[in-house]
Order: sequence, then C-alpha cells, then structure tokens
Amino acid sequence: MKGTRKALIIVGIVSIFAWTMWAAPAAAESAARIDTVSKSNFGKTVKQLETAIKGRGMMVVATVDHQNMLRMVGANVKGSKTLEFGKPDMMKMVIPSTPEAGLEMPMKIYVYEQADGKTLVSYVKPSAGFAAYGKADLNMVGQMMDNMLGEIVAEATR
Repeated sequence: MKGTRKALIIVGIVSIFAWTMWAAPAAAESAARIDTVSKSNFGKTVKQLETAIKGRGMMVVATVDHQNMLRMVGANVKGSKTLEFGKPDMMKMVIPSTPEAGLEMPMKIYVYEQADGKTLVSYVKPSAGFAAYGKADLNMVGQMMDNMLGEIVAEATR
C-alpha cells in the first residue's frame, strides 16, 4: 500500500510539472518573457547569475533543480534550474500596500540547456505581473525590477 501511495504522489508531481511546462510558455509569451542566450555553459551561467544577484545586495532564497527532480522519476534532461531571489527592501515596497502582489515575489530566473548545448536564461518582466494590479506604485517598482533583471542577465550571459 505504501508503494502505491508513493507511486501516485510521484505521478501527481510529474503531472503537475508537465502541465506547467506546457502551460507556462503560452502565459509567459503574453507576459513579456525575455530569453537570452548565454555565452557560457550551463554551470558557469548559473554561477554568474548567482554572483550578479548577490552583487546587487540580493539573496537567492530558493534554487529549483528541475534536472535533479526529473531524475527522481527516470527522466533525463539537460541542465535546468530556477533561481528565486530578492531582498526584503523590495518586498517592503510591495507587500504592505498590496499583499496580493506577493504572488509576484520573489523574482525568478529560469536557466536551461537546450538540445544544441546552448544555455538560455529566461524571465518574465516583473512589470508584466504587477500591471495586473492596476496600481501606479507597483508599476514603478515593476519597472525598477525589470531594469535590475535586465542588468543581472546581461552581466551573467556575457
């Protein structure tokens, strides 16, 4: 019985992951997705992103290793990670006045290795997510975050 339950949980997790992989590109395209090809390999690009993030006084609060998660269910993919990051000062500009906008935080960057070996760095502009709330102060914060993400990605993909 325990083995069956574990198998059902794994199937559920894989199903959710597969659905998000299918649904996310369409949603992201309409929400100002930015894709940048890195001049470095996957591992070096991830390290350069972490350095660029920390160099701006932010912290990486989570790293989702998609490649490792998929290995758990017998799937082999090339490098694939999501970095979630930010700093409390940025959250302070958003969440106290618009708690529902906490869904847009922390910022996220997805890094993955394509079949041809190129490493791609992708993100959705924060301003696109904040625009849904219709508040001028969030639009300003979103623009600031857009600029910051652009700088981080440009630095890390050289």
